[in-house]
Amino acid sequence: MAPCNRANTGHTRVANQTGLARLLLLCGMLVWPWPAEAQNLEVTPFAGFESSGSYPLENPTTIEALRADAGGTYGVFVDYHVMENVQAEFYWVGNSTTYSQQDAGTGQYGEAFTTSINQYQFGVRYHLRDRGNRWRPYFAGSLGFTHDSNGGNVEGRTAAGFGLGGGIDYQPSRHIGIRWDARWMPTYGSQGMGSVCDDYGECYQAPVNNYLERFHIMLGLSIRP
Repeated sequence: MAPCNRANTGHTRVANQTGLARLLLLCGMLVWPWPAEAQNLEVTPFAGFESSGSYPLENPTTIEALRADAGGTYGVFVDYHVMENVQAEFYWVGNSTTYSQQDAGTGQYGEAFTTSINQYQFGVRYHLRDRGNRWRPYFAGSLGFTHDSNGGNVEGRTAAGFGLGGGIDYQPSRHIGIRWDARWMPTYGSQGMGSVCDDYGECYQAPVNNYLERFHIMLGLSIRP
């Protein structure tokens, strides 16, 4: 991904519209006539916030690193019960934000270009209490990929990512619930040389992966057929 010093607000508006269209399409699943076997399905549209995160460029010149800036998010979880306390899960997180670039000389960050960051993850959720309880804490893990659609004539990027975290489900009724979720969601950023030490305390230079590490929190409304 090449650094750029132009922002494109029009691109941000289009990205917002596209993200909302995706969310409405997925939520439209809720009004579809469900067969009996779909009673284990759960759909949770949400709104949230994602922290900033940065990674160094592989071949820095005047620009040392790129930072995805913090911003609001929107998206949806789709879960399916495979066991009493276990759910298979897919989720999408959309984040229309900006990238900032770090000046190699001063170390200061300045806005570079707008972007729409979309994260797609497939994983598993494990509840610590069974479905008869209203309050159900859980742990979750997932693997997937992240795609950046950039403004300012900057080429987009797709990279592998993963997520680790947990949260709480509150289920006041059979069909409606409230979900709070927090995740650590690193995405591959670049590769560089770093110091690696073995079990005997000997250190040497070797290729290391750098990640764009961001933290995501969200609040959503869970709906079950």
